[in-house]
Amino acid sequence: MNVSVEFKVFKFPGTTPTVIAPSSVIETPLSGELSSRRLAPVQPRTMVEQAAEAVVAAAARGAFLPGDRLVEAEIARDLGISRVPVREALRLLESQGIVVSTPYKGMRLMQVTNRGVAELTRVRAALEALAVREIVALGGGEARLAGARRAALAFEAAGSDRAAAVAADVAFHGEICRASGNAVLHALWNGLARQLAVIWGLGQGARPRQVVVAQHQQILDRLVEADGTGAQAALDEHLSWHEAFDFEGAIADRRSARK
Repeated sequence: MNVSVEFKVFKFPGTTPTVIAPSSVIETPLSGELSSRRLAPVQPRTMVEQAAEAVVAAAARGAFLPGDRLVEAEIARDLGISRVPVREALRLLESQGIVVSTPYKGMRLMQVTNRGVAELTRVRAALEALAVREIVALGGGEARLAGARRAALAFEAAGSDRAAAVAADVAFHGEICRASGNAVLHALWNGLARQLAVIWGLGQGARPRQVVVAQHQQILDRLVEADGTGAQAALDEHLSWHEAFDFEGAIADRRSARK
């Protein structure tokens, strides 16, 4: 059964949001210009990156479930672009662990298990705990946390839009890592961001939205005050929902609801 999927592009850490555009709008230098340069000029955003973000946003919204086959031609049709950037986008996502390629079976969205989520959560929790310590060592301050504050407001404004809420939540935690001033830490966290987006999409609705909004606020307030103990306690409480949530059960329920 072929299902048409509506794609939206949202901002994930390290990216800027933009709309998928036809390939004709991507300018390429004339051969004479290119021969005089060592490198071809880069575009502000590539169609490949936009397509990758659209796939992740669709997964966060539940249009794709873990293990679902990702058909290159169908994605290209829904996005209104050629298959070439979609093929490259899927390869990019494969390199980030979001997509798995199986011989003779094509590309599929990453599998999600409770054990896998627990392992990933321990790693990202360790990174964010380090970010908390480094922000506190730098003295906290509202200006340093401005990006995370904007992301928290975006989460609150997302309403029932699951993909927008996930994107804002990912951005919130990414901005906390950015605020640490530790570029290596931030890069490592960004390497996990898209996997987290898929996982958090499954968990949307597990907690009342206003509880999450209040937890974001508490984490930020403690970090602004450079209260390391309070910030870590608030972060631990915020992350604790993963321990009780049955991700495998959520996937089964959503798959059953499709039938």
